[in-house]
Amino acid sequence: MAAPSETVAARLEWPDFARGASIVMVVLLHLFLLHYIYFFYGFPGSDVVNAVVDATLPLRMPLFFLVSGYLASRAIRRPWRTVLRPRVLLLVYLYLVWVVVNAVFDVLRERFGQGGPVDVPRFLLDNLIWPQTTLWYLYALLLFFVAARLTRRVPLPALLAVAIVLSVLGTTSLDGLPQHLLRSFVFYLVAARAPQLVDLVLHRSGWIATTVTGLVAVALAALYVATFADLGLFLAAGVVSVAFALQLSVRVAAHPLAAPVRYLGRHTLAIFLVHPFVFILANDALLARPGAAEWMRDHDLVVIVYPWLLLTATLAGCVGVEALAQRIGLAFLFSLPRSGGARSRSS
Repeated sequence: MAAPSETVAARLEWPDFARGASIVMVVLLHLFLLHYIYFFYGFPGSDVVNAVVDATLPLRMPLFFLVSGYLASRAIRRPWRTVLRPRVLLLVYLYLVWVVVNAVFDVLRERFGQGGPVDVPRFLLDNLIWPQTTLWYLYALLLFFVAARLTRRVPLPALLAVAIVLSVLGTTSLDGLPQHLLRSFVFYLVAARAPQLVDLVLHRSGWIATTVTGLVAVALAALYVATFADLGLFLAAGVVSVAFALQLSVRVAAHPLAAPVRYLGRHTLAIFLVHPFVFILANDALLARPGAAEWMRDHDLVVIVYPWLLLTATLAGCVGVEALAQRIGLAFLFSLPRSGGARSRSS
């Protein structure tokens, strides 16, 4: 089966739904790790947030990178001149811009007495060499696309075997960014090189097959979370969880109730870039007013509802920031400015 056209894939509803679900899980993870855990861990409701974060570990980034690979499957076969700007220069540009934005943000927090001393040159140099922030996913998208394109003539079984070994080794012996990269690449690679396998899973999306896949995914994810012992268990849980997510996405994505998730899926870039700042500012706000955090902890219902309200507000706020940037001349924060040649051709 031929690789899907990016134009056709972009018109499908399931990729937007899948990416939207993935970004919700990612934002919830960072809400928990960057903010909630410091003020409300151990209080009513925190065990639910913790359980959801742990249970979705084999799903959130594997699903995101698999969909990204699927949508890039045609591009990896195109000449460099046609993909250099949208697939390489865009990611390099956005990474550099938002490293600078992160540095400026830290400097401003220091000036207002909210953060510690900032060594801007060191921060910029460190991030140019190796990502130190949540911007690692841009780095990964660039690395994965270039790797998939450069190895497009290598037989997929051999390449996939290496990727699987590296994924298992990364899970068992590494942590941090190297682990994230090795875990995620196998999903991107499969979708980019063999999108027909994704199509096969999508076509096997009857309710019986989806239910069975979902039950197996829950069992494997629960086993992994309960033990965190891995000899391929994370990869197995990820494969089945992603398969379930694909089957569910293709069945429900067109439903009107799924429209908000699809909308988020069309704005994942802005949400990825902006959302960590929300949680840092939320930390600053509660640290500046310790009585507010104490009042919240004294009211169980507030603590239980708070993370979900903050999650919703953060998602909406990130999309709003992108829309505002477009209106006030800051679109360059989210897209690569047109070159002079591009402007001339479009005029």
